[in-house]
Amino acid sequence: MKTREELIQDYIDGVLSAEDQDAFDNLWETDSSFQEEVGLQQELHAVLRKRLLADDGPLRQTLRDAEKSFRTEKGKIWVWRRWIIPIAAAACLLILGRLFLFPGSYYQLPEMRSEIVRGDINSEKNQYEQAVRAFNEKDYVESTKILKQLLSEDSSVLQYQYYLGLSLIGEKKFEEATQYLLPLADGESVFQHEANYYVAVAYIEGGQEEKAKQRLEMIGTSSKIYDKAQKLLKKLR
Repeated sequence: MKTREELIQDYIDGVLSAEDQDAFDNLWETDSSFQEEVGLQQELHAVLRKRLLADDGPLRQTLRDAEKSFRTEKGKIWVWRRWIIPIAAAACLLILGRLFLFPGSYYQLPEMRSEIVRGDINSEKNQYEQAVRAFNEKDYVESTKILKQLLSEDSSVLQYQYYLGLSLIGEKKFEEATQYLLPLADGESVFQHEANYYVAVAYIEGGQEEKAKQRLEMIGTSSKIYDKAQKLLKKLR
């Protein structure tokens, strides 16, 4: 049997099992203090998400303000007040880990495909392979530079545009990345669904979660990235 805190965290993360959902629902219906705990956890997560890009000072002040907002009229804090700062700190680390440092599979960039064909190496293909090597070694500054040059020489090659968008995500230049990925996401090329997914990633990093949800919902069931998109969408709800 999971603890109350574990049930709340799994509820916020959207990963409750059927058994845990029953336990959560029972506590919700019978224990008003449990409802208050859930409300505070949700508020903390919302506040922390909004302040991810702020420095430590303002973030600490925001946490103090969040704590004050849950005091009673008499100035007393809920019985579990001693847990609020550790919970907030843990939530902060959790969110920073998930949304800012690209851990796990949700934000992981795919490998860039090589296009080497025996006996068919020219200057353009050689440049592309240099970009492949840089991208797959996570040298996104270099891969971005090469892909921008290739795209400027031939803007009809959507593959250059797609990987340039991903390379910019690797550099954490999310707004610029969407400039290249959005036309693909709104088009009908083979990159449509994957582009929508990574546009959603860029939106999440920019704090535009509603836009991210819309993009994830546009990914078709036949897409290879559909299941991954649904899992990320569930995390956002």
